Amino acid sequence: MLRSVAHHLRLGGLPCGSTRSFGVKRVRQRLRSRGKILQLKQTHYEPKPEGYVPLPLSLMSSGPIRRMVRSETHEGNQLLDHVDWSAYLCDVPGVRWHPCGGWRVQFHRCSWEHDYYVRCSCFFRIDHYGFRKSKEMAIAYRKRLEFEWEEQVKSWRINDEQNARLKHQRRLEAGHDLEVVDV
Repeated sequence: MLRSVAHHLRLGGLPCGSTRSFGVKRVRQRLRSRGKILQLKQTHYEPKPEGYVPLPLSLMSSGPIRRMVRSETHEGNQLLDHVDWSAYLCDVPGVRWHPCGGWRVQFHRCSWEHDYYVRCSCFFRIDHYGFRKSKEMAIAYRKRLEFEWEEQVKSWRINDEQNARLKHQRRLEAGHDLEVVDV
């Protein structure tokens, strides 16, 4: 009797006599996803309006701003209307707002031919310089890094041309000496 009840429960409540008893397996969810809906909530696509520029994701990493945006309270909405969100955008590549409370400058360049690598990550904190001044300093520093890189590339180009000329002259001299010996 106990065996038939256990067998009956193992088959998921199917009666033992009327169906096949082999090839039936009880489906079980994995432990980490048990009781959860696995699919994400689907929403309809709404196209973005013309001229839409998304805010940097790093803005939402800042706790006070994230709480203000997600609170959806009357006071929070009033405060959001007074924030100049365009001030947090920067059109200079390599300069962006960082949630630590400052502007971050990133500059990565490499020349494998000359075995020269530059990797720079620099912060201009607003508590030291203020919001506008730190943004201006970050943009100026990024432009300075790009200018110095261009200067370095020009000097490499000049050195490479000189080395190529010297190498060509040496080959001509070596070839001239060979011709003189053959005669």
